[in-house]
Amino acid sequence: MRGFTDYQKDFATFTGNGSTTSNTTNSFDNISWGMRMINDDLRYLTTKFYFNEVSYVVPNGTVANQQGYLLPSDFEVLMNCTVQVGGILYQPIEAPSRSYWDFLNVIVFNNDFPQFYYIYNGQLLLWPTPASSSNVITINYKKRIVDLSMADVTQTTASSTVSATLNSTTITASSTTFRNWMASSGWIRIPYSTTDAQNGDNRWYQIASVTSNTVIELKNPYQGATITGASFTVSDVPLLPEDYQDIPLYKALRLYYTSRVPDPTRAKNYQALHDECYAALEDKYGQKSNSPVLTDPNMPVYNPNLFPSSQMFT
Repeated sequence: MRGFTDYQKDFATFTGNGSTTSNTTNSFDNISWGMRMINDDLRYLTTKFYFNEVSYVVPNGTVANQQGYLLPSDFEVLMNCTVQVGGILYQPIEAPSRSYWDFLNVIVFNNDFPQFYYIYNGQLLLWPTPASSSNVITINYKKRIVDLSMADVTQTTASSTVSATLNSTTITASSTTFRNWMASSGWIRIPYSTTDAQNGDNRWYQIASVTSNTVIELKNPYQGATITGASFTVSDVPLLPEDYQDIPLYKALRLYYTSRVPDPTRAKNYQALHDECYAALEDKYGQKSNSPVLTDPNMPVYNPNLFPSSQMFT
């Protein structure tokens, strides 16, 4: 697993430049510049490869006679949306263009069975406009990710140890240790130890929530032996799968050797490493089951007064 601190150390090692002081020719020190390049590539990769999909339920659901609903603040790209009306889950289709959407809205029409949606000005718009309130709207989307920025927290930096119980999701620290950011991108590892009483399983576990500054909950139960007084590391980790977390580092190194310290041979080598790993990532995660077929711009509009049936969409 590679976190913020690991990226910093590796970038400094491979460039031979661990400067954290700005110089006269560049307003960014080398480590900050490298992390900017790494975070830029992480944003691109996580958006392209489906690692940042989440669901958002619109507070209070539909509102009678209201067509638009605010998107979540971290919204990036819509995957799909659904509206629950009674026992039926409707999935409206995206209007293929603004002109098509305006054509639909020539006359204001209210009905609880949505056929189309359109994204505009930070809102999800539904057609027909909902006629009733409190029907559940769920927005499934790719979220904008936050830059890696937090240094590792360890038993040394926190002056603390942790306790864990087999098959439990609760990790307890001996003193003030945990911070709220850890619930967003934190992973914890309790390493092997020469002292069996403090021996973890050396696996990384994603942090699901921070209960307090001494208690966290894991996404999955801890599978190591029950321990107390153990060493630990909490890292600010990207969404990218562990086996492919070197890709942004290779990209940053290629940019370093084509801009800050031009070296065509090293730049070419890091480009080759990047391309090889990227090809493997694309082969494993580049596709999902969704069809890439675009919405037909001449799609017919059905009368929403008629209850939808399977024949309408064949």
